[in-house]
Amino acid sequence: MPDDLVMPKAPWYKRKLILILIAVLLVAVGGAGVWLLTPTGNSEPNEPIVDKQALYVGTSMPFVFSVAAGRRERMVQIEVQLMVRGDKGQAEAQRHLPLLESALLTVFSRQSADNYLTADGKRQVRAEAREELNAVLTEELGHPLIEKVLFTSIVMQ
Repeated sequence: MPDDLVMPKAPWYKRKLILILIAVLLVAVGGAGVWLLTPTGNSEPNEPIVDKQALYVGTSMPFVFSVAAGRRERMVQIEVQLMVRGDKGQAEAQRHLPLLESALLTVFSRQSADNYLTADGKRQVRAEAREELNAVLTEELGHPLIEKVLFTSIVMQ
């Protein structure tokens, strides 16, 4: 081969510089790809995610019972919703609904008619019912569950 057709060899330091530049370019492209494809935020949180959504569990039927009203008895009908937090709380409350309904009936029927006639009386009955439900659930599950007891209907005759 004639000497004028052979490409001259680059000096060794230019070849080394080209290889270093290629390596740096590959590392930069790889790093940019990882940065773009990694979701923002911590992928494994240090604290467990707690479901704070308020959910409601209704009783299977209205409560009907009699209460003392002076010298006579009055009939009371109450519809109740129980406020819990999260899907797990809702599922646990529904699973133990017969136990909860029994505890509610006990609390409701030991009241006097006066407790169902005033706002303060109703507030007291709801608080007592919540305390009783959480005591029963703590005994059964090891923790309270009911955040609020809501009266959705009260009828007294």
